[in-house]
Amino acid sequence: MTDDVLITVVVPTHNLADYIGKTLDALANQKYQQFEVLVVDDASTDETVTVAKRYEKLDSRFRVIALKDHVGVSKARNMGIDETKGNVLTFVDGDDIVDPEFLQVMAVGMSDPKIDMVTVGYRWGFRGAGQLEHEGLIEVSKREVCDSINTRGNLIGGYVWNKAFRVSILRDKQIRFDETLDLAEDLLFTADYVYATNNFLFDAQPLYDKISRPGSTIHSASFKQREREHEVRRHIDEMGAKI
Repeated sequence: MTDDVLITVVVPTHNLADYIGKTLDALANQKYQQFEVLVVDDASTDETVTVAKRYEKLDSRFRVIALKDHVGVSKARNMGIDETKGNVLTFVDGDDIVDPEFLQVMAVGMSDPKIDMVTVGYRWGFRGAGQLEHEGLIEVSKREVCDSINTRGNLIGGYVWNKAFRVSILRDKQIRFDETLDLAEDLLFTADYVYATNNFLFDAQPLYDKISRPGSTIHSASFKQREREHEVRRHIDEMGAKI
């Protein structure tokens, strides 16, 4: 029963005043209503917190944590994990948009206690276009999920923003974001989770819109950050080879 599923949506933000309103509007308009939204603001210097707090005042399911110091997305997400009240957790970046069915599909999948993770499809420029091969939730193997993590453009992928995770597993296995990383930190987190679990569902419907924003880390990464990303990807491949 989905009545047993309370989903926490962790939304990390940093200087996203021009985007965060649309993101939170999309979450407020979800068909599935048993959720909380936790905005973890990473010391924005614009009006991001002001905008987010409007939702907090209007809806008790919305909470805002405003950090005084800029700590990075990994630490912000870890704070969200620590603060969650739900038994299922997902992440939405503060400049992206989700479809009204986003949480509903996750709740249906995670209502089965045997299921460890649910993934939904996404739109990201040309990625995701024309790739819908099935409708509804289907089981996918651990091998398939593992192989997707390092495959760019794969609809399952290593992204954390199109997935639902079980909070009890995160806590029991002490799965966290590596706070020394600000690129590929999501891939490593997903890999750690997948390699610790076994049962996965996937719905290829594109329910998450990834917005390509100028100035985002993925577009402005330094050579050193790219080198660390390559190291992380090699480590993930080594992990996968042991399965």
